[in-house]
Amino acid sequence: MSRIEEALTKASQGERLGISTPVAPIPAPLAPDESSEFSYLSSVNTNLQLALAEVERPVLAFASAVPKEGVSTVVFHLARLMAKDRRVLVVDFNVGGPRLHKLFQTDNIKGLSDILHGRKTLDDCLVETGVPNVHLLPCGPTGHAPLQILGSAPIKRVLAELRARYDWVLIDCPPLRKHPETAILASLCDGVVLVVRALKTRRELVKYSQGLLEKAGARQVGVVLNRVKHWIPDFIYRRL
Repeated sequence: MSRIEEALTKASQGERLGISTPVAPIPAPLAPDESSEFSYLSSVNTNLQLALAEVERPVLAFASAVPKEGVSTVVFHLARLMAKDRRVLVVDFNVGGPRLHKLFQTDNIKGLSDILHGRKTLDDCLVETGVPNVHLLPCGPTGHAPLQILGSAPIKRVLAELRARYDWVLIDCPPLRKHPETAILASLCDGVVLVVRALKTRRELVKYSQGLLEKAGARQVGVVLNRVKHWIPDFIYRRL
């Protein structure tokens, strides 16, 4: 049995939701000296490098169909892995439930929402995380969701400034079912990764989310099937 056939067989034991970029279990946040635990994310990093090889300083969105799929945790761990030899910025755009500031053990007093509404500058809001080469742009106050101005000049200007400063920009986005406008944000990025929790998220919701992204013109570089150790290439998944 080939590796691909083996991956398909193992994936079929639950809902077959994984495609493209690697699939991996996502544990709780790790201490800096536990870097060996990041080994399962190496293939994720490699696949992203290959998928966006032609893009200089990529800006990458991460989203899910519904809440609690593990998007923030995936972004958190991946940023730490990428930062071994690159400057990485993690952006919390999850206006419905910002969490990255908790993972990085900092506050959410000011952030992206302040920048988009003209209350603060980028330099006012960037946070040094304590992880070498990783900075955080928290979500900030979410009383007036910045999603309302997606596609406008402010968000495009901010994304351009972020790209100029960092080698990789990873954006934690709101779930697509509750915030379909997320697809617009994804279309402004160089690509989007859909995070799906294995054996939990219904296939119909995943297809719905992929449809929104496609209609918005977002480049779907892959899906991380959370809590599974195997990955299925996109062209094979679409035949299932």
